[in-house]
Amino acid sequence: MSRFRDTFCIFVIMKKLWFLLLLPVLSCKKDETFSVIPEISFTAINLYKDVAAKDTMLELVFNIRDGDGDIGFGEDEFDNSCGADNNNLYVRYEEQRGAGFAPKKLWLQVTKVTSACDTTIAFDSVQVSFEQRMQYIEPAGNKKAIEADVYYKINGINLQILSTTGRFVFYIRDRANHKSNEVTTPAFTLNK
Repeated sequence: MSRFRDTFCIFVIMKKLWFLLLLPVLSCKKDETFSVIPEISFTAINLYKDVAAKDTMLELVFNIRDGDGDIGFGEDEFDNSCGADNNNLYVRYEEQRGAGFAPKKLWLQVTKVTSACDTTIAFDSVQVSFEQRMQYIEPAGNKKAIEADVYYKINGINLQILSTTGRFVFYIRDRANHKSNEVTTPAFTLNK
């Protein structure tokens, strides 16, 4: 009887040790890895209305994934050289025309500065776009991969130049100047 009890106790102890050895393997979650080239995806367009039910603000919501987390610029990161592009969020607007969409254009005075500091001023038909500097985002620690939602707001004054029905086409650039994929939103209608 003693031999049976000893064998049984060893079996129970081995069974518990086996489970303890498997526990770390079963509980580990593999870290997601993303490309160092940012990837964006559309999440939503939210419209905010006043008491008269007129749209006063539009919020474009999108998701970013970036493997090295180098999104946005710090306040001190500004290229003062001639013709430098200090934006990293590019949003173009397209208006609905018949069954399709085409760039919404306005006649504006356009000032272009070349890298040689030459300045040209002209009137031109320019596509409506909203180019911005995104704030600096970089996770602390050794793991720099990032996934985040971005909320970009366009106020009522800028909404007035948009057509009643349209869509956005947008992309971003990271600090290493990698261009993300380009995303087109579904069509939306404004109540102006």
